[in-house]
Amino acid sequence: MLLRCLLGAWLLANVAAAADKWNVAFFHDEKDSTLTLGEIVFPSERRGIAIGVLNEKDRVKPVAVVTGDGGKRWELVQLKDIPTTISCVNDSACWIATDGGVWYTEESGRTWRKVSKQKGILTMHFDSATHGFAGGEKKTIWETKDGGKTWTPIEATKEISAKPEFAVFHSMGFGGRIGLVAGTSRPPRREDLSLFPPWMEPERAARRREWPNLMMLAETADSGKTWKVSSASIFGMVSRIVVDPAGFAVTLLQFGDTFEIPAEINQIDFKTGKMTPVYRNKEHAVTDVAYLANRSIVAAGTQPAGLRSLQLPGRVVIREAKITDVLKVGPFEDQAVDYRAVARQVKLAVAPDGQLWAATDAGMILRLDRAASIVK
Repeated sequence: MLLRCLLGAWLLANVAAAADKWNVAFFHDEKDSTLTLGEIVFPSERRGIAIGVLNEKDRVKPVAVVTGDGGKRWELVQLKDIPTTISCVNDSACWIATDGGVWYTEESGRTWRKVSKQKGILTMHFDSATHGFAGGEKKTIWETKDGGKTWTPIEATKEISAKPEFAVFHSMGFGGRIGLVAGTSRPPRREDLSLFPPWMEPERAARRREWPNLMMLAETADSGKTWKVSSASIFGMVSRIVVDPAGFAVTLLQFGDTFEIPAEINQIDFKTGKMTPVYRNKEHAVTDVAYLANRSIVAAGTQPAGLRSLQLPGRVVIREAKITDVLKVGPFEDQAVDYRAVARQVKLAVAPDGQLWAATDAGMILRLDRAASIVK
């Protein structure tokens, strides 16, 4: 009997050890210093770059955190300007947009040189060493054909009835010849104005009414040669777009602090134009979504702590749903995450080999270690 119990305990321990888990690959835990990471990319299996800012005794330093050995070692690289977004076409050619212009690296993020003074870029995508698109302030989408040195506005966005001073394009996704660029127009309202932050008047913050935004959408089916633009009044904003060349997209719609649901993941079928919700949960404030072609959809975020408007750090929660067919998604199931992982925002990256990574605004980089095998 004792032998059977010991064998059962051993089996359970090995099964638990074999489970998928997000483990800490990098953690900036320094006294009088905090690191906020905003985006992460892994253009190859070994090389990765996360961008953000380092706060040291009231000094803000823009930085990149880079690895060249698959996350075993990380190096902090100081940048000249505060980065807003990053795009790579391979493990040596990457661009970052900053508040001071566009910078380029040929050394996987270890050194950067400024290639353009173009400002106002919030999202960016390169499909080759010379060609790319960017979206940002004043309802503008730009195109470059010389590696980010010069940027030309896409004229089609002028057709959208939104005041430029209140409208920005903030997310884009490309797959094959298909591309989607999403933006939001939201003029300020009296309800948005207050002399006090939400934590000083939580009851007022909780009663604050959620207003719809004007969603702006630009679509191309020919790699950007022509664009179709549209707009619609919706609640929330599209913060992530992942396009599958097979003919559909996965999008993340994030809602305001007072909305009942923090976020919603949808699938868009380009053939029918139908948008289908696939995930929403009151206890999961999703801040990013990743797509593994024909395999799964991963939702990363936090467990809300108190009023969402207070922006308190919460436990990192990451869930994955298997794709059972091209447009069929199974239930989202929890993945184990290191207990130290708390954040307000989590961003995901998928390496070419399918390895998943996550960066938090609390200075932590996580790696998903898949189960090797289940002991029989």
